[in-house]
Amino acid sequence: MGLIIRQSIKASLSNYAGLIIGYINILILMPKVFQPSEVGISRFIIDISSVLAGFASLGLAYSMSRFFPKFRDKHSPYHNGFTFWVYCIPIIGLFLLATVLLICGPSLLNLLKDGGSNTVNYLHIIIPLSIIMVYTLVTEQYCAQFGRIVVVNIVRENGLRLINLILIILAWNNIINFNEFIVWLLVSYSVVLAIDVVYLFSLNPLSLIPDFNFIKENKTVRNDFFGFTGVILFGSIGPLIVTRSDYFSVSMLGGDTLLGIYSTAMSIAIMVELPKRVILPIIQPVISRLIHEQKWGELKEIVGKGNINQVLLGMFILFGLWFNVDSIFALMPNGEVYKEGKLVILIVGIGKLIELFSILPGVVINNSHFYRWNIVIAFTALFTIFLTYHFAVPIWAINGTALGVAMGYMAVAFFNYSLVYTYYKLNWLSFDWIKISFVFVALLLANYFLPHFSNIWLNIFVRSGGLLATFAVLVFGLRISKDLNTTAHQLLKGTFRWF
Repeated sequence: MGLIIRQSIKASLSNYAGLIIGYINILILMPKVFQPSEVGISRFIIDISSVLAGFASLGLAYSMSRFFPKFRDKHSPYHNGFTFWVYCIPIIGLFLLATVLLICGPSLLNLLKDGGSNTVNYLHIIIPLSIIMVYTLVTEQYCAQFGRIVVVNIVRENGLRLINLILIILAWNNIINFNEFIVWLLVSYSVVLAIDVVYLFSLNPLSLIPDFNFIKENKTVRNDFFGFTGVILFGSIGPLIVTRSDYFSVSMLGGDTLLGIYSTAMSIAIMVELPKRVILPIIQPVISRLIHEQKWGELKEIVGKGNINQVLLGMFILFGLWFNVDSIFALMPNGEVYKEGKLVILIVGIGKLIELFSILPGVVINNSHFYRWNIVIAFTALFTIFLTYHFAVPIWAINGTALGVAMGYMAVAFFNYSLVYTYYKLNWLSFDWIKISFVFVALLLANYFLPHFSNIWLNIFVRSGGLLATFAVLVFGLRISKDLNTTAHQLLKGTFRWF
C-alpha cells in the first residue's frame, strides 16, 4: 500500500487545493455573475457530456485495467500495441454517438422542455465536449496503469477550476457573455486533454502502431475483450444514470432555475467522492493484477483497507460541509435562493459514502469471470431510482430526487458485496465498520445539539473545527485505519516519503 498511500496523499492535497478554488467558483462567483438558470444550464452541459462520454468510451475505463496486464510486456515499452487500441476503439463509440445526436439530439433534449430547459441550444457544445471527455478519460486511465495519477489529477481538479475562475471573472467584467463563457469552457477542457496526453507519453515511450500479430496469437484476449466490453457498456448504464438522472428529474420538475439550485447543492455534495477520484485510479490496476495472478489474500487486504480509507476520508469531507452548511449559504450571493438545496447535500453525501463503501468490490466484479452480473446490477439500480422518484419527488421535490440517487447507490452496494462473497467468499465487513457507524452517528448528533455562535466565522473555525477535531481524535483513537494512523505518525515525525 506504500505507493498507493503516497500517490493518494499527494493527489488529495491537490484536490483540497482545488476545493478552495471550486468554492470560490461555485458558491461565490457563479451565483453572483450568472442567473440560477444559467448556472443550471452550464452544469447540465458538463454533466450530460460526461454521461455521453461514458457511453461512447465503450467501457474502456473498466476494460483498460482488466486487459492491460495481459498486454503488458516488461521487455518492450510498447506493450503489444495496447496504446493503438485504447485510442482507436473510442472512435467507434464516438461515431455512433455523433450520429445519434445529429439525428435525434434536439428531440432528446427537448424532452426537458416541459421544465422550461434551454439546453437544446447548446448541442454544438455538447458533442465536441463529449469527444474531449472520452479521450481525457482514456488518457487518465492509461496514466493510472503506470501508477501515476498525481499530475493528471492536478490538471483536472485545479487546472480546470483555475481556468473556470478566470472565465467567470471575465464574465463578471462583461468582457465575455454567458454563451462565450460556455465556448471558452470547451476550450479549457481541450487544454487539459493536451496536457494529459503530453504527460502520458512522457511516462513511457508509447507507440500508436498496432501489433496485429499479438491479437492473432491471443484470440482469447480478443474474444474476452468484445464480450466484456458489451457487458460493461450495458452495465455502466446504471452508474451513469444513478449519477445523472437527477438532473433530468429536477429539470422536468422546475426548469433551469430549480436545476441551478439543485446543481449547486450537488456540486457541494459531490466533493464527498474526492477520495474515490484519488484512490480508485491507483488501486484499480492493482486489483486487476491480483485477480489475474489469483492472489486472493492480498486482494482481500488491499480492498478492505481501500474501502475503510475511502469512507473515512469521505466522512471527513461530508462533516466539513454539513457542519458549515448554514455558513456556506450565508456567505453565498443569493444564498437564500440556493438554500432550498440544503438537505440535498446531506442526502447525496450519505449516498456518496455508500458508493465509497462498495466501489472497490465493484472493481473486483469488473475484473472477474462473473462480470456479466453488471447488467442485472445496472437495471436493478435504475428500477430502484425511478421507483423512489415516483413516490418521493411529488412529496419532497428535489430532496426526493436526492433520495432516489442515494437509494440507487444502496442497491449497487448490496449487489456488489453479495456477489463477491458468493463467488469468492471474500467478506470485508468487520468490527471496524461498527466503529465507523458509531463515529458517524455520534458526530451527526453532536452537530445537531451543539448550539451555534451568532458569528459566522466562529461557527466555521471554532464550532466546526472542534467537531472535526473530535472526529479525527475518534478515528485515530479507535485505530479504525492502520494506514491513516501510520501515515499521520510519519507526517508528524517528518519521515513520510513525498517522492
